[in-house]
Amino acid sequence: MMRDEHIVFIVDDDSRIREALCELLASHGIRAMAFGSAGDYVNFEKPDAPACLILDIELPDINGLDLQSEIAEGEHPPIVFITGHGDIRSSVRAIKDGAVDFLTKPFTDADLMNAINAAIALDKEKRAERAESGKLKRRYLDLTPREREVLPLVVSGLLNKQAAAALGISEVTLQIHRRNVMQKMEAASLADLVRIAERLEIPITHSRRAGKPRMTKHRRVVAIVDDDLRLLESLEDLLESAGYLARSFSSAGSFLASGLSGVDAVITDIGMPGMDGFELRDFVRKVRPDLPVFLITGRHELAEQHSGQDIGGCFRKPFDAQVLLATLANALRDPEMEGNDEI
Repeated sequence: MMRDEHIVFIVDDDSRIREALCELLASHGIRAMAFGSAGDYVNFEKPDAPACLILDIELPDINGLDLQSEIAEGEHPPIVFITGHGDIRSSVRAIKDGAVDFLTKPFTDADLMNAINAAIALDKEKRAERAESGKLKRRYLDLTPREREVLPLVVSGLLNKQAAAALGISEVTLQIHRRNVMQKMEAASLADLVRIAERLEIPITHSRRAGKPRMTKHRRVVAIVDDDLRLLESLEDLLESAGYLARSFSSAGSFLASGLSGVDAVITDIGMPGMDGFELRDFVRKVRPDLPVFLITGRHELAEQHSGQDIGGCFRKPFDAQVLLATLANALRDPEMEGNDEI
């Protein structure tokens, strides 16, 4: 029985390859559509469903890597490259531009299916992220002009009296606007509202500390990937108190969908649904081998096995916050952040 909830697109000029791939996918209950050229694929009206694109490098009308670049700005499915003429430069370019995998012919059915399943899972995550972003934008548009002024002040960490003074209103009025913002944005907590503001790319230029406003563009960015909301919030507070800018993600898929650019370090849990911490670390190594990745886990044997390997490290829960900060600062060559207890 075919699973209609997702589809695999195949673009290859070799009809034998197209037929073989369609048969393989059919044996796994996955619907497939094959095209002999990039033009045929681009002009096809695609169904609105999670998908994966299997793309050959050498095509009659365009190079597969060039097609990847052309469709990068749009909402296209994750790509798995296949080629009989692979080289290191092409594979690095493909992975760096977001491809899930780069397979050289002949490849095993197992390797291809693993890549396809990972790509479809990633596309599901990206679709969920886009849907969530759409909801957040609609909620933001429901705010009054004054509430839109209050939101960035609240997520900047200003006290109520400071935010009220900045807007020239009373503290009571500020509290009313703040409550309305929380309700309309459906934020469960201040930390939740901060994450929403980051998703909406609302600039944060104020600080509750006296003096010059804190400009976030000069702070090191640390991505936190964990499906435990409480741990995300505690790590956010820890990193923010040490002067870092924390970005939280509930899954590896949502993190990768946001892109690796601008990220200075990654802290990820090992045991997560979908792509786990090991798989995320290995993927990051392909794209940005210089990016420190720290693994966290509640399984002590895994922590002991992987502690101190490569750049980054492995910490078992509960971990020493100051040790984590010191290790992070060392990996980023940022000594003034090391052991910073500033709140």
